Order: sequence, then structure tokens, then C-alpha cells
Amino acid sequence: MGTDQDVTATPEDDDSPSEIRERFPFAGELELPDELQGWEEMYPEYFQFELTEERTEYERGRFWFWDKKDTTEPLMPWDMTISAQAWQIAMAQNTSRVFAIPPSMSVDIRVIAGYAYFTGINVEDEDLLNERAELFTERSDYYYENYDALYNGTWLPEVKRIGEEIDDLEVPPELPEYTPEEAVIEGKGQSQDTLTVLRNYNRLTELALEGWQRHFEFLYLAYLAYMQFTETSRELFPDISDDAIGKMVSAVEADVFRPDQELNALAEEALELGGSVPEILKSDRDPDEKIKQLRADGKGQEFMSLFDEVKDPWFYMTYGDGFHSYEGSWIEDLEAPFDHLRSKIERLEDGESLGRDFEELQSEREAVVDEYRQYLSAEERQLFDDAYETCMTVYEYAENHQFWIENWLHTIVFRKMREFGRLLENEELLDDAEDVFLFTRFEVAELLEEACSTWALGKGAFVSGRWKDRATKRRGIFEAAKQWDPSPALGEPPEEVTDPLMQMLWGITTEKVENWLNIESEPTDTDTLEGFGSSSGRVEGPARVVDNTTAIDELEEGEILVAPLTNPAWAPVFPRAEGAVTDDGGITSHAAIVCREYGLPAVTGTGHATKLIETGDRVRVDGQAGVVEIVEKASKPE
Repeated sequence: MGTDQDVTATPEDDDSPSEIRERFPFAGELELPDELQGWEEMYPEYFQFELTEERTEYERGRFWFWDKKDTTEPLMPWDMTISAQAWQIAMAQNTSRVFAIPPSMSVDIRVIAGYAYFTGINVEDEDLLNERAELFTERSDYYYENYDALYNGTWLPEVKRIGEEIDDLEVPPELPEYTPEEAVIEGKGQSQDTLTVLRNYNRLTELALEGWQRHFEFLYLAYLAYMQFTETSRELFPDISDDAIGKMVSAVEADVFRPDQELNALAEEALELGGSVPEILKSDRDPDEKIKQLRADGKGQEFMSLFDEVKDPWFYMTYGDGFHSYEGSWIEDLEAPFDHLRSKIERLEDGESLGRDFEELQSEREAVVDEYRQYLSAEERQLFDDAYETCMTVYEYAENHQFWIENWLHTIVFRKMREFGRLLENEELLDDAEDVFLFTRFEVAELLEEACSTWALGKGAFVSGRWKDRATKRRGIFEAAKQWDPSPALGEPPEEVTDPLMQMLWGITTEKVENWLNIESEPTDTDTLEGFGSSSGRVEGPARVVDNTTAIDELEEGEILVAPLTNPAWAPVFPRAEGAVTDDGGITSHAAIVCREYGLPAVTGTGHATKLIETGDRVRVDGQAGVVEIVEKASKPE
């Protein structure tokens, strides 16, 4: 653990010595493993803590929390300078300058060894709050009233245009020995090859960041609409549970569920076709062998025709959360979709359901809404209906963006970056194309400049080996960072966590921060965890702790999934689970939404379930009360 467990505020740190409170360590007090020495060289300086005395004073005056939602594992340098850079600019400007969300000015971001830390910057000045409230109402109302035209008419076509333009960018596998003859015949007088490489890399980064600007366009409006509906419901029904509110907004037809739905349809079609198709799909052969066999079979060809129709775009699902280039994507490695097909065919043959029953969820949603509406007066009902209609109009975006930006667009971006990596490998500046992600986007621009400069010197020119040496060193640091356990927070926590976005998205509450402090200060032997009751139902069963994406296939039928968070690519395995427990995530997090959609009892935002629960422990999950009990430990303490 990278925290100092004995740290408490000193009188010098606090103007009121009598009110000394425990706090988390400051960034400069962290004791990192020796293997992480030199990590600072891998990330831009502006992301680093405590660079100057003035900046340190600013940072130590704020509370920072580890963004475990997006950086459960460290981000590689190139990924960081796209994703986190976009969060810093696009996310912050969306709340501060575009929609002027009244109480939430923005977030500031820092990085330690590839892990991101956020601090929320709130608005407390009454005049500024009023000024922003007026602007926010005007702008958000326009978006709410015109959502369909703005999303389907502009947003989605623009995101697809960005992805297609990236896909079309030309990256030569290597630079030619001599410039093609047309450069002379057509009087161009210069090499187009080097210009193309440099121009297209710059265009790639521009387009990737433009895509991220689109990512945040509706995001907070969707969450705020949910928040407004929640507040209205609580005013009208003081005893209403989070679970009941969640059910009223379930059964969302979001694109992030389409990959799983398409796999369900393919599994059903395989059984309908019959012949050797189901047996080939259930075999232990690798995906290439299965495809070869299916294409050689009459009914198999019919199946592959359907498979080819849906794989673009729906198999552009990353194996993780979409932020990490090294996790890969289904479309590049078809192991996951074929594994899911095998599992789904076996479930169908056993007479079991494939999971999400959309029509049943819709019926349940309508029944819950109708039940609550009948208790309202005409005036109250109008209030309720207005808030509900706005929420349901835009809420799909909370999940749609996950597919189109984190998965579809990032698959294309990372694939194009690998083409630049292959060019650098072929020009002998890197040993492996994947090493390109060990450098920031600014350093990759320098690498490509050097590749072009070296090529311009002519055949046999000296090629520096320093980039390869740097990549080797960085690879070691990055692997060590994966093993490091960062502090959940830095600095002194606020008396009360009031930022609504921090609560809803990250599940950061006053109680959760206090829990973190308790865990940090002394080991606990508690057998009960509390979090958000995100999806109703009570279940008991053996736990399966999945702390990284590669371990999700270990989840067995009837187990309760325990994870830092869930991600969209896990949806096809949800039918195996009896329930879910996560460390992080509020009631509008993806983990909460997807559990409601799949009818899994779930408690999210427990803070430290993956630390206290071990695989094999028997746990009881109360998805309504938000409580998890460890009924029996798998391994008895000695």
C-alpha cells in the first residue's frame, strides 16, 4: 500500500490544533517501491504533483481521490496523453465553460506512476452560482429539448466521421529506399512520404482528442437529468429507495448492450441452422480454425455471413475499460466472442435463458412508475412526469458513449497507433511496435521526426538506440506500476463530500472516505460492507474476486462477482453470476446500470470489497439495503 498509515495533520498543518483530524498522505510523502524509480519521466510534467513550492501549497490544500473508475490499472504514457489529457480539458471545460454547471466548476488531475488522481473544484460564490445557474438552464434546456436531433443528427454522425477519417489515415509500413518517381515527374520536388507520416500522426491525435470532446458533450446532462429526477422523486416520496428510482430508469436501449444482444442472436441462429454449426462453435478449436471450418460448410457459410454483418461495429469492444491500449479489442482477437458463443449455445441447449429480458424489464419499469404516480395529485404528477420525461430522453447517453468512444473509437485509434509503431520498428528506432505506447504523444511526434530525419540522411545512416533503451527501462517501470497499490486518496478529506458528480459517478461519499481512513489506519476484521443498493434482490453464494479483465473468464455459474468495477465487455458473462459487488461506482455508474439491466442484485461503491473478500468466501448480498455480509471465510485464520 502506498500510504503512510500513521500520518495525521500536525499543528503546523492546521490553524486549529484542537481540531486535528486524520488525513491521507500528501503526494510527496508517498513511499513508492524502488522499481518505480524514474516513473516521472514517462508522463508530462504538468500532470505531476509538487513541482514548485507554490503548486505544492495549492495541491496540499485540496483533497484528491484515486480515479479508480478509469485507472484501476495504470495508463501507458501515450494513452495517458490522450485519455487523461481529454479528461483534463474536455471534461473540465464542459462543466466550467460550456454548460456552466452551477456548483461544479471542474476537476483538476494529477498522475502518480500511471494512476490518475482527481480533485473537484466547486463554486461557492453566490453571485457566480446565480450567474452560472441562468446560463446552465438556458443551455441545458436547449439540449434536453433537442436531444434526438443533436444526438442522432449530429453527435453520432460526427463520431463515426472521426473514426472513419482515422481509419483512412495512411501510414506506410516503412519509408521507401528512394522517393517514388512521380515526385520528380510531377514536379513536387520533395518526399511526400515523410510529410505524410508527420501530417497523419498530427491528424490522428487531433481527431482522437476531438472524439473525446464529443464524449463529454451530453454526459453530465444525462447524469444531471437523473439527479433531478432523483431529487424530485425524493421530495414527492421521502421514503423511496435508490433501487426503486433505478428501476424506473431501467430497460434502456443503449448501444453498449448491442454486442451482447448480437451474440445472443448469433447463438440462436446457430442452433436454428443446425448441422455442424453448433458443434464447431462449441469445439475447443481456436477462432481461426472455427472460421475456416465454418466457411467450408454450407450452413456454416450462412452463419459466417451473419457473423460478418454484425462484427463491424458491434465487435469493436475492448477487452477492458477502453482506456488501455494493451488490453486489445474483440475485432482484433476473436477469442472472447467465440467463447461467449459457445457458452450461450450451451445455455440454450440446457433450456436456460441468455440473461437480459428486455421486455420483462420494461414491464417492471412501467409497473413501478405507474404505482408511484397513482399516489400523486395532478400538480405533483406533472412535476414527476416532467422530470421523468427529461431523464428518459437523455439517459441512454450515459451508456451509449461507452460503446462509441471508449470501445469503437479507441479500437480504431489504438489500431492506427500500432501502424505508426510498426513503422518505427521497421525504421529500427523501436524493438517492438507495441513500445510506441510507452511514450507520450509528444514524444512519439519526436520519434517520428527522428525516423524521418534518419531516413533523409540516406542508406546506412546512424540510428540511435536510445529510444530502445528508454523503452526497455519504461517497460520495467510500467510492469512494476501494475503491481503497486496506490493510496485511495491524498490530503485532508473535507468534513462532508457535497459534490453531486463525485457521489453519483465515483461513489465518493463522506462515509466512504471515512472507511478508507479506517482501513488505512488499522487492519479491520469486519465481515460487513456497506455501499449503494444499486440493484435489488438478495442472494447468497461463493465469491469470485476478479481484479483484472483477464480473470473474468474464471467466473463460474452461480458465483457472486466481486470486482473493483465492471466494464461493458463483461456483459456476456453476467448470466453466470448470481450477484455483483464492486469497490467503486455510484448509483449511476456503469456497474450499477448494467447490474440493473441484467437483473443482478448488486451493491456498488463498497470501497474495499476486493480487499476484504477472497475467492471462495461465502457472501450474502442485499441489493436493496446496500449491504454485503461475509457469511463464511474460505480460509480460516490460523
